[in-house]
Amino acid sequence: MKTILLMASVIAGQITGSPDADAKATAQALVWGLEKCEARVVVAKFKCGWTKNTWGPPANLDYDVLKTNSIKWPYQIVISYTIPWTGTKDRKRREEAEQDTKPALTLRFSYRNDYQVGDDGTLRVADLLSQAPGGSWKERTSLPDVCWDHLPRSE
Repeated sequence: MKTILLMASVIAGQITGSPDADAKATAQALVWGLEKCEARVVVAKFKCGWTKNTWGPPANLDYDVLKTNSIKWPYQIVISYTIPWTGTKDRKRREEAEQDTKPALTLRFSYRNDYQVGDDGTLRVADLLSQAPGGSWKERTSLPDVCWDHLPRSE
């Protein structure tokens, strides 16, 4: 009897899809959403003048789906990527900075987003991390106006 129940549950899992496959599909959808993110452009005045700074869009995206020991949150999705950052030279006027297309400085920051997938398929952001070159992962502040720091909006 136990063998029949075990085989039935395996067959049912193959027909309806497995939680592992569902978590992987969720990870792929998250990566696809991050690939669609637009850059964040800010023109601001500093002591030396006006500059235009651009963050993103995310590049070099990679993901992993991990099984956890939690019953409530059985899967963790880890997405790592880089955020390119460019800044222009200081300008005397805001209009000059807004129209500047030649970055004076370009850096790349390593980012990682950790998500938890619930036993009911719900998804939540667990950690937003960044890493300095040669350093360890550290928690970072979520920016309200960039899509890579938030769950995708449901349509």
